[in-house]
Amino acid sequence: MTRVTLEGLVKRYGKVAALDGASFEVRPGELAYVLGPAGAGKSTLARVVAGLEPIDDGEIFFNERVVHKLPPAERRVGLVFQEDALWPRLTVAENVSFSLKVQGIAREQQRARTAEALSLLRIDSLAGHRPDQLSPLQRQRVALARALVTDPELLILDEPFARLEPRARDELRDEIVRLHGESETTTLVLTRDPREALAVAGRLGVLDLGRVVQSGAPHEVYNRPADAFVARLLGPANLVQGQLEGTDARGEVVVRTPLGRLVGQAVSGPLAAGAPVTVAIRPEALGFGPVAPGANRFNATVERLMFLGETREVHLRGPGDWPVVALALQCQSQALREGQSVTLSVAPEFVVVLQGKYAVAK
Repeated sequence: MTRVTLEGLVKRYGKVAALDGASFEVRPGELAYVLGPAGAGKSTLARVVAGLEPIDDGEIFFNERVVHKLPPAERRVGLVFQEDALWPRLTVAENVSFSLKVQGIAREQQRARTAEALSLLRIDSLAGHRPDQLSPLQRQRVALARALVTDPELLILDEPFARLEPRARDELRDEIVRLHGESETTTLVLTRDPREALAVAGRLGVLDLGRVVQSGAPHEVYNRPADAFVARLLGPANLVQGQLEGTDARGEVVVRTPLGRLVGQAVSGPLAAGAPVTVAIRPEALGFGPVAPGANRFNATVERLMFLGETREVHLRGPGDWPVVALALQCQSQALREGQSVTLSVAPEFVVVLQGKYAVAK
């Protein structure tokens, strides 16, 4: 299995830096994700690692081997893009075996490895079909088989679900998890879908303007975002501006905010008293009803209730007319009514204190 290390990658197109010092590591046999919005540099990252584009600076290692100066064929990277890029005049089997043919693999071995890849992707029955006879999901399965048939050191999937409808997207996501479990191929998936990344990734990196701004286990990145950008990208977050008062006896930080005095945890090192900060609280971390010992609490008024199936999204106004969004299970929120006054609480461990004041919409 291969460890992939990306160090300070820079890729410029004219004066624009698509990658601006991006660093990330994919551990041997890991299923890692890089999450970023459109224009963050995800596709550029895929192309430079695969060798389709040269880098302007930085280094790429596969284990201890330096690969950024090698041609694509010597890197052994399997690559699947949003568009499956199948050859329309070739059958499924011919598409999958094409790269083996280019490598000069003996015909008998081509047939055996192609059959194995088709079986792995459960598309044996489609071997004689042409791409225009396939559904979008089937086409992506063929693209995956074509990437895996060469036994790559690294498999890169660049937004492979983007063109699929929701049910097919879920099916392909589960298929990738199954394939990874069976093959243990080191895999890097690039996506703009936070739910997919949080659900599947063994490790997660967040890409913004060509730089990986945070990486770690998905639950760590979600619960301890490095800044407001990461907090918002990974899901809804209440962002409240404040000023740091100091640190309490337990080492937690105390912040003055429009919602009142909140106790929380700083994620970016020591902060000086009086420093401007932004507090991030996930909607699901807010509780209604009895307040646990040591929890933060403040009063609010219910403005609007949104039915989301198993949950309700509760829009409220807190002290200082500050907007607050909470998320509650149906069975725990049936008594809530618009105009109702409630007490909200949140444990200090879910109050994340970020350096600086970010633009926060009221």
